[in-house]
Amino acid sequence: FCSPEIARIVARETGVAPDALDKRLPGSPVVAASRPDYAGLARKGERSEAQGADCERACVYDVAVAGGGAAGIAAAQAAAQQGASVLLLDREEKLGGILKQCVHNGFGLHRFGVELTGPEYAQREIDALADAGSVDVLAGASVTSVDPGRPDDGAPLTVHAVDARGAHAIEARAVVLATGSRERGLGALNLAGSRPSGVFSAGSAQNFMNLQGCLPGRRAVILGSGDIGLIMARRLASQGAEVVGVHELMPHPSGLRRNVVQCLDDFGIPLHLSSTVTRLEGEGRLSAVYVSQVDPETIQVIPGTEQRVACDTLLLSVGLVPENEVAKSAGVGLDPVTGGARVDNRLATDVPGVFACGNALHVHDLVDHASQEGERAGAAAAAYARQAVSGASAARDAHAVVPVMAGEGVRYVVPQSIDVATPSDEKLMLSLRVARTVNEPRFVVEGIDETGRVRELKRAKTMIAVPAEMVLVVLPAGATAGCSAVRVRVEGRDEAARLAGETGMAGGGAD
Repeated sequence: FCSPEIARIVARETGVAPDALDKRLPGSPVVAASRPDYAGLARKGERSEAQGADCERACVYDVAVAGGGAAGIAAAQAAAQQGASVLLLDREEKLGGILKQCVHNGFGLHRFGVELTGPEYAQREIDALADAGSVDVLAGASVTSVDPGRPDDGAPLTVHAVDARGAHAIEARAVVLATGSRERGLGALNLAGSRPSGVFSAGSAQNFMNLQGCLPGRRAVILGSGDIGLIMARRLASQGAEVVGVHELMPHPSGLRRNVVQCLDDFGIPLHLSSTVTRLEGEGRLSAVYVSQVDPETIQVIPGTEQRVACDTLLLSVGLVPENEVAKSAGVGLDPVTGGARVDNRLATDVPGVFACGNALHVHDLVDHASQEGERAGAAAAAYARQAVSGASAARDAHAVVPVMAGEGVRYVVPQSIDVATPSDEKLMLSLRVARTVNEPRFVVEGIDETGRVRELKRAKTMIAVPAEMVLVVLPAGATAGCSAVRVRVEGRDEAARLAGETGMAGGGAD
């Protein structure tokens, strides 16, 4: 979100609005249009000296939470309800994270039983946080690193943060990382062409539209069918811009099925599967993109299929990456598939006292699930802090764990291990994604003992499973007793095989 913030700062200091501000060359305005009073509003919104928690005091917090989005707020709230003293740090002036700019509805159905917009969902969580008590909030503060404590003598962890007042070093017995995710940008795609203005990540364009009051462009192409890209297609169309089409590299959409229907089908916006942007045209402002078809098997561009599409805006919705620079500073081990931390069923990382949740752990498609995960992490962090205060060795000693593996048809499973000390009646929540679309899937959780013998622990089913939608399987911890490993696999009919079968039957009838 650098571009929206820089545009706001420039407008505040110089009075030049984003539609009159060139990005790199004359005639390359940052956005197509901005409201007439933009510069004046930017001056009124000038930030005063940051106000927040008094982090210079000598006390040690029980739990420090890095990130004030849905997962972070839920973690702070849950920790406070367990009696812990909590500090919540967020780099923005107002809590809520990405929810603040998600003005569409569809949030809260699982958590609150009612359909809310993003700001409404965030406000409910903020209000609940205020009711929880014993939570200090340090807004406008960026967490830069976490120094791990010394498990051998119970020394606390140190959270380093910077705000308008300077640098802070805050001590905490446990830290919850809820730092969210970031969007893949243009640099990750290696597209040919110049670097014209008019190329945005979908979230950046959403920020410009919903928080800054600017229209990014008038004729847009969207690359990638992630949820934010689909929602922005609808948002642009509703504000009078023309959305030429959405191009998706894979043979299936990346976003939720309901968003494909509500954002594209209902607005007559075409979705081009197995298609991608290969080249940009334009020196100042973007003038066109070149799109090509992609082989669904090899995911390689098919030569000779390139077409020119005139447009002044390209939105990128090509995936989210868990933001874990702070986790790396603490020495947390990361999973190469999810990009987030490797955790056990209590969401504890391999660094004592450090927990992870939300999109920083793995990318969620529903904020309700991120909040639920945050609650679990916050409660676990508070329990760890209590043990550390009492001197209990359990807070410092590593427990034996049972690894959790992704089996056939499953891309990843979180958590990656199960603490053997977990009470048998406690629920284990396994979050997973399938590697491909499966019709009538059966999710099988298997336990493997030391001799290699496999036994079924649980079987769950649903109508269809797609890579874009996370699957949650719940089972009691006691079911894993005696297992040296747990594996999750999926049974069912592959969508590609089904389509191939239908094609074959149709061909046979014709012959």
